[in-house]
Amino acid sequence: MTAVRDDVVTPEPGVCAPGRGQILGAEYRLSMRVYYEDTDAAGIVYYANYLKFAERARTEMLRFADINQSDIRRDYDLVFAVRSCSVEYLKPAMLDDCIEVRSRVVTLGGASVDILQEVWREDGCLAKLNVRIACLRVDSQRPARIPKTVQAALKRFSRADAD
Repeated sequence: MTAVRDDVVTPEPGVCAPGRGQILGAEYRLSMRVYYEDTDAAGIVYYANYLKFAERARTEMLRFADINQSDIRRDYDLVFAVRSCSVEYLKPAMLDDCIEVRSRVVTLGGASVDILQEVWREDGCLAKLNVRIACLRVDSQRPARIPKTVQAALKRFSRADAD
């Protein structure tokens, strides 16, 4: 059973509900299941797949704020690219685990955004990723200012803008 509030579905504790995600305070949360394809022969999530989980969560975070990356490319001739990423692995995720990627904007600059992403399971944090995303012009691959509409959407996921 789930409780519905606005357009957000909040699962009962212990229930895995992959889907659109939810926002709590300024933190965007996206649940997902660990599938066989995500793991090695021992059923442990392969380390590089945490980057995929984080990428999916960032994309869904933008979609949650009604920002589509295809539209940004079409309307502004801009794309986002990972400039840097550091990952701290704390505990392994396993086959069939329900995990939750928690994302929040730490710093929003003119042409870049720093995002803290944490991968959680019921028993605690599994991995922490600090990701810097650069906004680039498609034609030159040079830095460009993040459009105001996108900046406004990203501010929704910033602690400074919470509550």
